[in-house]
Amino acid sequence: MENKKIITVFGATGGLARAILADATSEFAVRVVSRDANSEKSKALSKLGAEVVEADIDNIQSIKKAIAGAYGVYFVTFFWDHFSVEKEQQEVKNFIEAARESHLQHTIWSTLEDTRNWMRLDDDRMPTLHGKYKVPHFDGKGEADHFFTEAGLPTTFLRTSFYWDNLIHFGMGPQKGEDGNYYIAFPMDDKKLPAIAAEDIGKCAYGIFKKGKELIGKTVGIAGEKLNGKKWQKNYQKHWTKKYFLIP
Repeated sequence: MENKKIITVFGATGGLARAILADATSEFAVRVVSRDANSEKSKALSKLGAEVVEADIDNIQSIKKAIAGAYGVYFVTFFWDHFSVEKEQQEVKNFIEAARESHLQHTIWSTLEDTRNWMRLDDDRMPTLHGKYKVPHFDGKGEADHFFTEAGLPTTFLRTSFYWDNLIHFGMGPQKGEDGNYYIAFPMDDKKLPAIAAEDIGKCAYGIFKKGKELIGKTVGIAGEKLNGKKWQKNYQKHWTKKYFLIP
């Protein structure tokens, strides 16, 4: 890592660490943060050249050690670990508290839109959950954006979109109907859904770090494609069904 700027990567099972490591001319080195440095994924990244450190995002001192001496940090939380907006926002506050005394020059916060900016809580087209959210895992992240701004951290806000990978790993893939055919029950019709491969999110984050100060304070939204229902169907018939679901 000599003479290279260290990027500390939380959530390193994504593509950012691999994107940096794959670039032999990169000005950056990678420090991967893992809950278990002996996991298979951690070992695989270590073999590729990453420094692997253990940290607990519920422990501020642990986070401080992980970002010590780093040029930049990629911050991400995982709502699905606990399904709690309040816990997720506390994790964000832990990140910020740990970063306050650091000398970070660039942070990326992996965030989402606060849907309440487009749909009021009293709008009954969608249910209001816990009395204050429309889409909790979106709203909590979007609401947390101002934590970074108020703390004065040099942050780029990276708004991701639906992961294509969810269709493999999140139980959202085609389901076999009573007629023997497979269906995806997304009532989209001609409405478009932006989506991206998780690996490509990492590549986009790497591009943001390479841009440097140009994107600090900016919000960057990313998507690989914006497909409506009919295009989704064609996409599956051509690519996904045979490759991932073994549907003839």
